[in-house]
Formats: sequence, C-alpha cells, structure tokens
Amino acid sequence: MSPKQLARLAMVLGALLLLWGAASLARKSSRGPSAADRFALPTVSADSADSIIIVRPADTTLLVRRDSTRWTVNGHPAAQRAVADLFTALADTTRTSELVAGRTASHAGYGVDSAKGGRVRVVRGNSTLVDLVQGKRAPTFDGGYFRSGSDSAVYLVGGNLAQALELSSDEWRDKRIAGAVPDSVGRIEVSRGKRSYSLRRDGKGWISGSGGRADSAAVGTMLEGYAGVEAAGFASAAQADSASFARPDRRATLLRTDGTPLLAIAFDSTASGFWVRAEGDSTVYRMDGWAVDRVTPEDSTLKGK
Repeated sequence: MSPKQLARLAMVLGALLLLWGAASLARKSSRGPSAADRFALPTVSADSADSIIIVRPADTTLLVRRDSTRWTVNGHPAAQRAVADLFTALADTTRTSELVAGRTASHAGYGVDSAKGGRVRVVRGNSTLVDLVQGKRAPTFDGGYFRSGSDSAVYLVGGNLAQALELSSDEWRDKRIAGAVPDSVGRIEVSRGKRSYSLRRDGKGWISGSGGRADSAAVGTMLEGYAGVEAAGFASAAQADSASFARPDRRATLLRTDGTPLLAIAFDSTASGFWVRAEGDSTVYRMDGWAVDRVTPEDSTLKGK
C-alpha cells in the first residue's frame, strides 16, 4: 500500500472516530444525567404526610396536618399557601440537579454538615418519607445544596425547593387576622383615640352617624381592606404581654344589616406600627401604620363630596 493510500485510510479512520464520538455524546445528552447524578425524591403529597420537621441551628419548625386542608406550625395555624408551595416543590419533576461532591469532607463547604445544615424530615406515622439535609443557597440563588440524610453525596438542586424550605417559623404562620365580605357589611363603627364615628348602609350608599351622606367610593376602598386583614408579623410573648387592648388606641367593629356582629378588631399603637388582636382570637399580630390607616381612616376622608 502506497504512502498516499495509507494517508487516505488514516483520514477515513479519523473521520469515523469523530462521527462515533459525536454520536456517543448525542446519545448521552438525550438520556440526560445518569441516575447517580440526579437528586431523586420519593413521591410525597400533602395528604400522605402527617408532619414536617425542620431543624436548624437557630430554631425548629414543626408542621402538623390537622385535616385535609389545615396545618399548624409550632401550634399556630399555618399558611395554606406556604404548605402547598412546599409540597409542589417536593413533587416538581422538572427541577434540575447536579452532583457536586461525594465526600464527607466537602459537607461543611456546602453547608450540609451536621453543624450548619438544616435537617428536614417528612413523616407519616412511624415512617420517614423524606429525610434531607439542606445547605447553602446556590451562588445565583437559583436552588440550593442538598444531600440525603443517609448519604454523603451533595447535589445542587434547582427549582423552588430551597426557597420553600428556608422560611422562618413565623413566616410559616397564617397572617390572616380577620375578613368580611364587603357586601355583607351594614354598619361600621370606628374609634380613633377620643374620636369615633359610624357609617350605615342604605339603599343609595352610605350615611354617616351625623346624618350626612358619605363618599361611597371611599367607604368601598375601606371595606376592601376588610376583605382580608393581613398581619405583617407577630408579637413575641413579651410584646404580647405588654400590649394593651382594654383601652386600645383604635377599634373597628363591622356589623351586618340586622345588627349582628361580623368582626371586631382592637389596635394598640407602638413606635413603629400597631399590635392587633381580633375579638375571639388570643393571637397578637403586628400591622404597619399604613395598613391600619386603610381600615380605620379619619372620618374626614369619608365625607361625601
């Protein structure tokens, strides 16, 4: 075989090798990452779990299912949306994951060691359905680092799982203080310090206690605030003890057209806002001043034009 033929044969063999390599890469890409490179979780839904225990160095969060829709967090009503978001994140099959480390020595760097990591367990009866150690967020905050509680492998997991699990105990709590359907309200009574006013609904709109016609649009905006009165946070035990609701700075009472009560809320002012308690509820909430002004405005802003 001549040198020219040998050169041609080498070129053909080289081209074949390149084609084989490209095909191999394409097959690997189409299969996606191997099972060892994927962070797999068992299928778990809200109705298949009894409790979720999140233990961090600073605090512990215990979520307990009461029925098909209601959960509590550390004994308080939990926000349904936050619980739903967590189970959605756990069941998200579209999230990406990448194996980033396999040795125990690397755990501290990713925050998944016993000293820094948060331990997350989803439990049903005496069985643990999910057991995770959560570490740091990803550098871009798109996901975070996780490992199984029984494995040393560390994964960078995309999606909303890290975000759904990083809430504080108070952030898991239901911030809804009270609510009333605007059309069900027939009378409004508000006191602000030494001043008070009332409004009642008639066939044409709203009338103030003094007999003048009120601005129905302004009253409507006020009632929109009562459709769902939301807290900004919660008082600590010491703050709740110091709050005074016997003679609150403000009070609001909503009644139906037949005079039966819908809701009553007391507001105790602080340097940065208000402590708030609804009648029949022992929880002391925190609201910002602007939010309290929306539901207890000055009567001058409600006068008819």
